[in-house]
Amino acid sequence: MKIKEYVTFIFILLINVIGYSQNTVTGKIIDVETQEPIDGASIYFDGTTIGTVSTNNGNFKLTYKQSTKALLVVSSMGYEAQQFQITAKETNLKVISLQPSIESLDEVMLETDPWSRKKKLNYFREWFLGVDYKNKRCKILNEDDIQLRFSPSKKEMTANTPQTLIIENKYLGYKIHYQLQDFVLRFNETSDYDGNKYYSPYSFYYIGTSFFKELKRKTKKKFKKRRAETYLGSITHFMRALANKQLKENDYKIFYESMQTQPYRYFTVKPLNKLTEITIQTSKLSILYNNILQSFIQVNDDKLSTTFYIDKLGNFYPNYNFSFGGDMGSQRASNLLPLDYGL
Repeated sequence: MKIKEYVTFIFILLINVIGYSQNTVTGKIIDVETQEPIDGASIYFDGTTIGTVSTNNGNFKLTYKQSTKALLVVSSMGYEAQQFQITAKETNLKVISLQPSIESLDEVMLETDPWSRKKKLNYFREWFLGVDYKNKRCKILNEDDIQLRFSPSKKEMTANTPQTLIIENKYLGYKIHYQLQDFVLRFNETSDYDGNKYYSPYSFYYIGTSFFKELKRKTKKKFKKRRAETYLGSITHFMRALANKQLKENDYKIFYESMQTQPYRYFTVKPLNKLTEITIQTSKLSILYNNILQSFIQVNDDKLSTTFYIDKLGNFYPNYNFSFGGDMGSQRASNLLPLDYGL
């Protein structure tokens, strides 16, 4: 069976390595300038449903069932977020001083941005949320906080925001607090016979941290069903199956140059202490899930192989050396599930 090729992108996730014992992290959050406590600051493990908020005196206590070496994010509206690597079973971060965020002024540009905000916002919605975001009733509640710019000379559109994006996903039943750190959408430029320029998007990446909350106190059956359907064939599902050497058991087929091959002929899998080391031994492999979903994994920069690591959640790093295309490559924020989903 021949696998189709699609637009590729790099989806960068920050690293979480989580085990299974009861741990506690505490601290107090204050304003670095006024030294006053910050009430209602968010404290969460990136990409999970594990989090809490600070009290009116700035204190917080977060107890979670999984032992962790995870990235803990501390953020509050109007402040620069901070991130911590937690290593001890009982951790006291003491006083965390947050710096007020400075609204970035428009850079002095040597070229004019020719695109309207409406045009740039439509691109951002489709590439960040996904082309199906309308059908999934997925939307950003504070779009006005997003700063967008298109550069004709670089042929790329960038997005940034000093505020946490609030994403409401009524299809999967989540409200996601997303701290966008970087977003770049790149274009190819073509011209017609009259010299009019046209731009076609061909690749993009975004990076950030996220915290998931349930939309409803009680999770409805329809949300559970949709989440299960979304998970199967996802990048996280594939990475967990790859690390556990269960690709075949999870209905994955691997193709090399359009021909089906043994699942692990071009993957070297080496279990470590809390991670699994993976080496891709060729520049590109196609992936078929359940005889329906078609994807591919491709090593970047014309390299013939690369090595990365997968944790128990299915998170992987470094993830800038390769990219996904096809169905996995089309997964966006409207398809996001917590990293601890299914565990």
